[in-house]
Amino acid sequence: MDKMVLLPPNEQHEQAIKDLYFYKDPKDTEEDIDALIEWLYKQSHLPNITDLVWLRHFLIGRKNNLQRTKKVIESYFTIRVEVPELFNDMSSDAEWIQKAVKVGKMSVLPKMTPEANRVHIIRSIENNDGDFDAMAMCKGSLKIIDYLMRREPVYGLVFLLDLKHCQLSYLLSFTPTLTKNLMRCIDEATPLRVRGVHYVNPPKFVSRLVNFFKLFMPSKIQNRIVIHETYDTLYEYIPRDVLPDEYGGTAGSIEKFEDDIMRVTKEDDEWYRNMPKADLSKRPVQAKKIDMDMSGTFKKLEID
Repeated sequence: MDKMVLLPPNEQHEQAIKDLYFYKDPKDTEEDIDALIEWLYKQSHLPNITDLVWLRHFLIGRKNNLQRTKKVIESYFTIRVEVPELFNDMSSDAEWIQKAVKVGKMSVLPKMTPEANRVHIIRSIENNDGDFDAMAMCKGSLKIIDYLMRREPVYGLVFLLDLKHCQLSYLLSFTPTLTKNLMRCIDEATPLRVRGVHYVNPPKFVSRLVNFFKLFMPSKIQNRIVIHETYDTLYEYIPRDVLPDEYGGTAGSIEKFEDDIMRVTKEDDEWYRNMPKADLSKRPVQAKKIDMDMSGTFKKLEID
């Protein structure tokens, strides 16, 4: 792991992890990982995974609950077959990435929050020669989440969305189907927990649209969405020493963090090209796709 890109947890973070989440004896964790490998071997529709680090990160992310970890791993592989448009062509030289960076940038801040959460920033930039592609933005975020999950247990993720140069057409291009699929990818098929979604520099039209997008999100995420009119309220959630200089923080330049993540995600190119896949034709009939809990709202809507 590039220490300059992701600073490891300090003592405060490690204590927060124990206090807020869970702790389990490493020997017991090894037994659970062995159980996961054995379970995967018996699932004819899932690939045989023996990457101990990757499996450990999933297990820790699911609070060392073996059954919940199995459920997430199953979803991780099946969703890539069921919603391939969000996961195809993920190597760093992909054409969609070159187009996407003309209108939006992404980064992960080096330092964790005091609660041991990672902060993932997505921001729109001024552009005259690029077309916004909502699918590409979703894929870029999922690619970064994959990068994180391969390198550390992700205890929690905070999204910071900077809309300074966001046009109304950008947000309208996030269709209900795309939004629903993205939420399913994050909520069902990764072991991370979304600890907050923070909008900064919001145009006037944002509040109404955010309320609409909430319809397609789990209630636990809905309750963690905050729109900030000024950076002052943002500091109540993310300390200044974690934030980039451009947001009144002291951590460094946002552009450096964006360049860093573009550079280090290239390390995963070979992994993406040879990534093991599920074969859903071999999936047992009883292993049906589990719907997200949309608190009743989503089931009442007709979505294409």
